[in-house]
Amino acid sequence: MTAAEPQRSSEPDLIARLKAGDEDAAHEFFDRYASRIRRFIANSLGAAAAEADDVLQETFIALADALPFFRGDSSLFTFACAIAHRKVLSLIRTNARRARLMRAAPLEQGAAPRDPSANRELSRALAQLRLDYREVLLLKYVEELGVAEIARILRLGEHAVESRLARARKALRNNLRED
Repeated sequence: MTAAEPQRSSEPDLIARLKAGDEDAAHEFFDRYASRIRRFIANSLGAAAAEADDVLQETFIALADALPFFRGDSSLFTFACAIAHRKVLSLIRTNARRARLMRAAPLEQGAAPRDPSANRELSRALAQLRLDYREVLLLKYVEELGVAEIARILRLGEHAVESRLARARKALRNNLRED
């Protein structure tokens, strides 16, 4: 390790430093987790992913406010994803209210032109899923979280997460077959 490379703190140490208001710990947390949390947010938002940076910023602000209440029952990443999940849902509700007020058409998630490549088809099929199905699949297969961590993020029981995963996989298969 070079002198320019800061040493990574253990998670308990990082949490203690964050709770103490250590600015370097905040930078370390951001460097360690921001890209993964942003990816989770962008994938959850689907077509509205342009708003991911704003939601990420709101997530970090809320995380700073919630840190004194963090008991350590989960990883800090799981705690941050739970906050991000609530921020995404809030944004979706806000956008829906705006759309109703403006009498605009609902947000279209499958508006991109079709492309024969597998990644494009998978992205389209994912975008057509209900938000709760898309989120659980992304947490499981993109973020590679276990059912217990997903349950904590989504505030569900583990059995409910397993059931939602099964329904989400089935819906995704159906979307992929429609092509």
